[in-house]
Amino acid sequence: MTDRDLKTLERRTFRAVIDDGLWDVVIATFFAMFAIAPLLSETMGDFWSVLVFLPIWLAAYLVVRVIRRTIVEPRIGTVRFGTERREQLRRLSLGLLVVNAVAAILGALAYIGVEMDWLSLGDGSIGYPLGLGIVVLVGFSGAALVTGIPRYYAYGLMLAVAPLVGEWQWRNNLASHHGYPIVFGIAAAIVFIGGMVRFVTLVRSHRPQQNHATV
Repeated sequence: MTDRDLKTLERRTFRAVIDDGLWDVVIATFFAMFAIAPLLSETMGDFWSVLVFLPIWLAAYLVVRVIRRTIVEPRIGTVRFGTERREQLRRLSLGLLVVNAVAAILGALAYIGVEMDWLSLGDGSIGYPLGLGIVVLVGFSGAALVTGIPRYYAYGLMLAVAPLVGEWQWRNNLASHHGYPIVFGIAAAIVFIGGMVRFVTLVRSHRPQQNHATV
């Protein structure tokens, strides 16, 4: 078996073990915030409408961990990350940290500029939705590259376009709250359904067994 064959086998094994669809559900709960928080902000304010999602995200994460341990792992086993895979994950984490840091700095500068009357964004600005789309696209593309899960590319593209579509709807008086409840509600639902379909398919096609792999 050649090194290329071993690399292909490693990628397939890694993807088969980690691609259970459950993290899609967690991702869906996160982006559901963009759909629901604008509606809650009318009564709860911007801060609390976002903060209320923290226990929801924590609960979703814990439920996923339990389901993985009790249902998924007995069927497909677990993996221990090899040196190369850990290095890839480290580079991905570092890259996402840099992207988020740059986005945060640009956002802070824009906010300061508006407050100090150095910069006038106005209601027609697409700076925020464009910046959000870029961060999301880079994040999902990096995750797809490392995990080898192609649908993450599709998720990234869909979620990157969502704020721009929402902004267009809002400008044309087709939606309120910059269209976020509509576009992110639909996107979160698609991610959730995609994850559940993958999870159900995996459970149906694998019987419980003991299998551990190092990749």
